[in-house]
Amino acid sequence: MNYFFNRLSLKVKLISLICLVFILSVIAQNIYIIHVVNDEYLNLSRQRTENIATIISTSDSIIENLQNPTANNLEFIQNYTEQARTFAQVDYIVIFNMQGIRYSHPNKDKIGQLIVGGDEQRALQGESYTSIAKGTLGDAIRAFSPIYNKQQQIGAVLVGQTLQKINHLVARTSQPIWLSLIASLAIAILLASLLSRNIKKILYGLEPLEMAQLFEERDAIIRTVKEGIVVINREGCITQINNEARRILRIEGKKENIIGQQIADVIPNTRLYEVMMTGIAEYDCEQNINGVVILTNRTPLFVNDSLVGAIASFRDMTEVRSLAENLTGVNRYADALRSQSHEFNNKLHVIYGLAFNNNKQELIDYLEEIIGNKQAESNIISQAIKDPIVAGFLNSKFSRARELGVSLSFNVSGILAPIPDSQVTHSLVTIFGNLIDNGLDAVQFLDNKQIQVNLSINEEAFIFEVNDNGEGISEKDMQHIFKKGFSTKGDNRGIGLYLVVASIDELNGHIQLCDQINKKGTCFKVSLPLKQLYRGKNCHGRRTDC
Repeated sequence: MNYFFNRLSLKVKLISLICLVFILSVIAQNIYIIHVVNDEYLNLSRQRTENIATIISTSDSIIENLQNPTANNLEFIQNYTEQARTFAQVDYIVIFNMQGIRYSHPNKDKIGQLIVGGDEQRALQGESYTSIAKGTLGDAIRAFSPIYNKQQQIGAVLVGQTLQKINHLVARTSQPIWLSLIASLAIAILLASLLSRNIKKILYGLEPLEMAQLFEERDAIIRTVKEGIVVINREGCITQINNEARRILRIEGKKENIIGQQIADVIPNTRLYEVMMTGIAEYDCEQNINGVVILTNRTPLFVNDSLVGAIASFRDMTEVRSLAENLTGVNRYADALRSQSHEFNNKLHVIYGLAFNNNKQELIDYLEEIIGNKQAESNIISQAIKDPIVAGFLNSKFSRARELGVSLSFNVSGILAPIPDSQVTHSLVTIFGNLIDNGLDAVQFLDNKQIQVNLSINEEAFIFEVNDNGEGISEKDMQHIFKKGFSTKGDNRGIGLYLVVASIDELNGHIQLCDQINKKGTCFKVSLPLKQLYRGKNCHGRRTDC
């Protein structure tokens, strides 16, 4: 029911509400008015019938003719009562004797018959009263009054007003009230339509539910965006601040509600108020707030060409720098190509020099050595790694290792089929690149620089080990090496292993430090399930046709 009501337009809601209120009020008022008018008419009818009955019962003409009920006298009584009934506008006047025999009646056929209703006995006992009873003309208010001569009671008079006539008079009285209420309802519906149209114009044609959804979406966007956002009004009070802004500016721990407070009291030196007053936006500005260096954009806010406030969006400069370093995968590809290009150019210079000096035998020996080494290195990788991108990347590491004077060896067991998902390939490059490069960094100052890479592909998993003979990792640092920003190589580092862990998590794998008993250096072991590498394809490590 709530869902259906919420889906109604503003116009329908207003009209429905007004109609409901008017219908309920009309029913209540009409019931009350009918009740009051009906009671009033009943009271008036009682008074009128009582007065008429009293007047007729004391009429000398009626008393004189009732004492001697001859035919002429009875005709006089009938004519007299009919004239009085017409003049008084009542439904009937009945004269009856002490035996209850009618001497007059609007219907002459009823004359001479017993009176009906069962409420006449008290009148025959000399009592004046009114009652409601059913007579020959239906339910009516009946007023009784005894008739006396000088010695005793000789009869009684009954004056009646039917309830049907009273109800008809009540209905005629309430009819104008109904018409006025209907007219008021029509005017109210028209005004509701005009009001809803005006409200929708103010709300840019949106329904209330659409406005609520729009505000919810706006709040959700502001809450989840990875930039700090602060909005102020013309008075310099904060009207909006998201969680990221609280975190970056280190005000998330404050318990008091900062909405509505002055920007200068909460975040000093923002220049946001100055930007609002000048109306000039400021972009890509570095600023130190609460000891945090941020990169911020400050812009005045205009609504219908009217200045209403200002907004600032900003990022932590440390995170901005780290974001640039997060492009590790692309950097790895570029670095591999640069190494190969550099090595290739060096060898071309040697070949050119040998050919220019006509040293044919030396040239032949040099080429055989290059081709042999390259062929041996390429065979190791290409025979086991069938994915061209991964194989090419691993081959490029031979060139990089030769540049740095490092002895790089690969031991491969099993076959890795081509990987169809480029995102998985990129994750593998990120993992391989960071771990091998960390090994290259670890042995750069040694005389005997050695790195051994073991690749094992079985039916269930792809296992990757990188061993170096460097100084190794201390027990104290082992607890922190996978945390973002932690590094033993200096400031603004600590991204590589963090990205390795993130890529491994995406592939549902795990990484660990190998046990290096009686051996120097560091060993990382990575295990990745094959079903994640192939995203549900039925591929196994020993197949090459996936």
